Amino acid sequence: ERNNTDKVVKYVDELKRMGIKLLPPDINRSGQEFEAHNIDGDEVVIFGLAAIKGAGDIAIHSIIEARAEEPFADLSDFVSRIDQTKVNKKVIESLIKAGALDGFGYSRKAMLSQIEEIIETAKKAGDAKKQAVGSLWGDDVEMTQVKLELQPMEEFEPMEILEMEKESLGFYVSGHPLDKYRDTLEGIKYTLSSEIDDLADGSQALFIGKIESITEKISKKGNKFGIANIMDLHGNIELMLFENRLKELEEDFDTTKPIAFKVKITKDGDFTRMNILKIESLKDAKKEKVKVKKEQKHTPEPDQPPLILALNLMPDSKTVEELMCLVERYPGKRPLELHIKSKLADVVIESRYKVSERILEEAKAIGAYMEEPLSIEAS
Repeated sequence: ERNNTDKVVKYVDELKRMGIKLLPPDINRSGQEFEAHNIDGDEVVIFGLAAIKGAGDIAIHSIIEARAEEPFADLSDFVSRIDQTKVNKKVIESLIKAGALDGFGYSRKAMLSQIEEIIETAKKAGDAKKQAVGSLWGDDVEMTQVKLELQPMEEFEPMEILEMEKESLGFYVSGHPLDKYRDTLEGIKYTLSSEIDDLADGSQALFIGKIESITEKISKKGNKFGIANIMDLHGNIELMLFENRLKELEEDFDTTKPIAFKVKITKDGDFTRMNILKIESLKDAKKEKVKVKKEQKHTPEPDQPPLILALNLMPDSKTVEELMCLVERYPGKRPLELHIKSKLADVVIESRYKVSERILEEAKAIGAYMEEPLSIEAS
């Protein structure tokens, strides 16, 4: 489920609750998928390389194959050993933004600023490999090893790093733009964006997040409204703002900081509508009463074993008619199965009907009796 960001975010939150740290992807330690490791006595989970957006399974498989014998020693070794026909510029950019190449000692800013030099060096390594094929020194590593030295640069600002993680991984790993507000959120009964599916029709919810953008539109009736994209600790939600709400936000709130939105949930099949009841500051949200109703999860009942009715002779039309009357009279949960016994062969008839065991008493009157299903013993 690596491509399902909402589910991954829930798993990440569960890891935090359990005290297990999630580490960003690492070109030498990450597998294709998320993997648990013990590093210096600490249980950690390392982000899978295949979950990096823009990388692709073919490129990642190629990288893992290239490092099979030993880890990449440095950036020069990396570009020398990868297959540059599969690991292209887009893939390397995605790896850099995700932090997968941080272990090579360069800042992400240095690597992204000099990406063309990285690509060109990888191409030279690829050309050297082609020339080495069939030569007397085809297996000589030195012939295909290239040297790459980048100009060191200061790292991006923390917020820029977080935005790169969001772009390449789908969510923030090393931190979150709202982390500094976590203490303020203590004591507020709020709902996370990842929990919307758990809310029942008619429930209220309090969402807290920072407005990332508002797209203003005009309705067919000529009224102004906006669609606000709100980022919370687990993801993003969209809320519709009518003109009065747009004005309220503009006049009464600092939209560079988190804001609380009290909404009413309306569900129609797979569609969920959220109508804003109130917009308020985090201070006021602490006193807000929210009537949250959770969706009732129905656990499917276990399959019932079939109820087998056996008849010693092929039933005539009258017997069949009487049997059908009993089936209608005693509906239940056990699938009905008929076994017709004869000297030549037994016939098994599986039906679409489900009956209760109360059918047995009256079934005897038409010559039917219950037969236990065969049990297969383990050898």
